[in-house]
Amino acid sequence: MSEPLVRLVGSYWARMKPRLVMFDMAGTTVFDRGGVARVMSGVLEEFGAKLNPGSFTPLMGTPTINAIKQGFKRAFDTRWEDNDFIAQASERLDERLIEHFETQATEVPGALATMDLLKQNGIFIVLDTGFNRRVADAVLNKLKWSGGIIDYTITSSEVNRAKPHPDMVFEIMKRFAVDNPAHVAKVGDTPNDLLMGNISGCGWNIGVTEGSHVREALIPYPHTHLVMNIKDCPGIFLED
Repeated sequence: MSEPLVRLVGSYWARMKPRLVMFDMAGTTVFDRGGVARVMSGVLEEFGAKLNPGSFTPLMGTPTINAIKQGFKRAFDTRWEDNDFIAQASERLDERLIEHFETQATEVPGALATMDLLKQNGIFIVLDTGFNRRVADAVLNKLKWSGGIIDYTITSSEVNRAKPHPDMVFEIMKRFAVDNPAHVAKVGDTPNDLLMGNISGCGWNIGVTEGSHVREALIPYPHTHLVMNIKDCPGIFLED
C-alpha cells in the first residue's frame, strides 16, 4: 500500500466511531478503590485464611469464583482444590459483595453522562463484568441502571470463558449484529480487560487508570489509549 493511501485510510479510520462500547463495571463505571479486593480478603479471613487485599489486585476482572479460589491458593490453603469448599466460599463472597454494594455502590463521576452522550451519538452501550449475574444485578439495581441508557449487560457466568478470553466480546457482537471487532471499543481498568480487548481485535482498547490499576501498571499491556476517567472517551470516539 502506498504511503498516500496509508495516510488516507488512517485519516478515514480516525473519523470513524465505534458501533458499540463495552465498559467494565467495578473500577471503570462503578466506583471501586480496592473495595472488592477488601471484601475478598475478608471472606478468606472468615474461612480461616489470610491474604492481604493487594494480593487480589492482579485477579480483578476475572470471575469472582476464580479469584476466591486463587486467593486460597496464594494463602497456601489446600482447600483451594476442594470444589465443594470453593463453592461455599464463593456463595459467601456473593453475599458479602451484595452487602458491600448495597451501601457502597456509587457511579464513577461522569460515567452515566458519558454513556448518555455516546448513546445520543448512536453508539450501543454494554457493561461487562467478572461478577456473576446475581451480584451484577444487585449493583445495577442499586444504581438504578437497569434498562435506559444501557443496552445490555453481560457477566462472566454467561459465557464459556471469561476475561481475558474474548468470549464476552464475541457474544455481544452476535447480539448486536456487529460482524467486525474493529467496530467495537473495550474500556476497562484491569490488565484482563486490555488483554480481552486485544485478543478479540477491538478497534479501541482503552485502559482506565483511576480504578484498580494505576497507569504504570497498565502501560505494559496492549492498548490503544490510556485515560484517567471514562469522561475522556467521547473525545476519542467522537473526533471530528
